[in-house]
Amino acid sequence: MTRNNLIGIVVIILIIVLGYFAWQERQAPAASSSASTSTATTATNNVSITVSSSTANSTGGYTIKPITSSSAPTAPNYKTPLTYPASMSADEQAQDQSQFMAVQTALASSSTDYSAWLELGILREGTGDYSGAAAAWKYVTEIYPGDPTAFANLGDLYANYLHQRTQGIAYYKQAIKLDPTHEETFYDNLAQIYLAEGDKTDAKAVLQQGVTAQVIGYQNLQNELNSIK
Repeated sequence: MTRNNLIGIVVIILIIVLGYFAWQERQAPAASSSASTSTATTATNNVSITVSSSTANSTGGYTIKPITSSSAPTAPNYKTPLTYPASMSADEQAQDQSQFMAVQTALASSSTDYSAWLELGILREGTGDYSGAAAAWKYVTEIYPGDPTAFANLGDLYANYLHQRTQGIAYYKQAIKLDPTHEETFYDNLAQIYLAEGDKTDAKAVLQQGVTAQVIGYQNLQNELNSIK
């Protein structure tokens, strides 16, 4: 009886051990499958997941937030056809159209081509499309904010074509701020806007600013300054 009891106990223990290992094998694949599904879902939905420590143990504490990215400036439509004034000759129109096609080709290849956008503004201004010229040059100031040329072009456009001198002055001041020593014309053109308004004080101040900065060609600014009585 004692021997039979021992054999029975050993058999029971073996059954328990084998059952435990079989249960462990069933649990491992299930856990692996769950982890893989979670990773795939996160990647597919393109979201970021953060865990709140106060609720992680009870509800999981997951907060789902969409991943956002900064938006780039919207470019004007460079394909909008040129509009020609009646006074423009057929030869002038043909020349502008040839340049316009070259600009479109350049921008189709590189949507941020600096020279192409500047040229497009010049073409539109030359045909009387002042709003189109402003849009092209404003876009340049957005994608190349450290370059003064488009700001100066806008200054001339607003002051002398759109007759919004306050806006033109602001653009010229920005151009000078970005490049205070290279362009004599920035100072001279801004001074001329002030003089057109009868504001000799500000005109002289701008010219003196250029002379003090010793901008290239500042001697011409000094001569202009001396001529203002």
